[in-house]
Amino acid sequence: MKPRERFHAAIKHQEPDLVPLFIRYVTAASAKLAPIFGATGHDLAIKTGNDGVIVQIGLNAEYSHKVIPEGDTYTSEWGVTYQRVHGFNQPIDYPLKEPTLENYEWPDPKKPDRLNEIREVMDKYHQDYAVMVDLSSSLFEVGYAHLRGESFFSDCYENPEFVAEVMRGLVAYYSILGCRAIREGIDIIRIGDDIGGQNGLLMSPAMWRKLVKPALQQLVDAFKQENPNIIVKYHSCGDFRTVIPDLIEMGIELIGTMQPCGRMVPHEIKAEFGDRVAFLGGLDTQQLLPLGSPAEVREGVRQLLRAYAPGAGYIFMPAHYVNADVPLANIWAMLEALRDYRAYPLRLDA
Repeated sequence: MKPRERFHAAIKHQEPDLVPLFIRYVTAASAKLAPIFGATGHDLAIKTGNDGVIVQIGLNAEYSHKVIPEGDTYTSEWGVTYQRVHGFNQPIDYPLKEPTLENYEWPDPKKPDRLNEIREVMDKYHQDYAVMVDLSSSLFEVGYAHLRGESFFSDCYENPEFVAEVMRGLVAYYSILGCRAIREGIDIIRIGDDIGGQNGLLMSPAMWRKLVKPALQQLVDAFKQENPNIIVKYHSCGDFRTVIPDLIEMGIELIGTMQPCGRMVPHEIKAEFGDRVAFLGGLDTQQLLPLGSPAEVREGVRQLLRAYAPGAGYIFMPAHYVNADVPLANIWAMLEALRDYRAYPLRLDA
């Protein structure tokens, strides 16, 4: 079975030959693996076992991957100023000082070069591998993490019309950009919107349903209208269990990254929702991968597969990037456990 076929079978709840893999590494973690595998970039992901390739074209394409010297700053096309702190670009100045979009100029979603990497990836990998295009950050997260800062949370109560206007602007931008990507023939479109904290949503469920859900539904509808067969994947970090039924109702087929915090208990999530949606992710990146022993990592992989993989509907991935603080021995333990346990029919005895 080709990796792309494996990916699609799992999402359709048809048991493939192997649990698909989709592991993402930050630059520093990739640097540990590159000499071992003799590859970098997408080729490294493939050589470590991935069944799909991801291309970022949303706000995060620049924000999270632009490498500048530690301590340096730059201002993005969205008007956000970032500073490099401990290897990450952190926002230090926001363009929307007041709750108004007056004089704010949105980036151009029709800019020709935004699709260049998609076309290169499609030409090189798509015959065998699934191609996912990532639109992160997409909606609410753009407001609080990039355009307005923490004030965006109080705006939800004090200036809801402004929040709704921001959502409309983001829907207009991402519906055009996402549909352009879909027309390139990709398999999966990823909407990324961190709405979860360690123990629940960052806002009330009612507020999310009032201010964010309608915008998310518009994006899903636009993408499905462009291609009814496109797979829509939704990403949030943290505990967003409360709104998983909403996501399913909206037509989202794949959700992640299933961070094991709060009420995001793997076997419970699979039992409650596993017949209606597929999952991606779940291996703890806060404690287990950086701080556990190789034996503990191996056991964590086994238990995660035991919870999510039966009956398909699951793609393995850590709950976030494999970060720089993960020892090489633990990366290796994860990959070896997957080699030993990911085959269907599952044999997950220790």
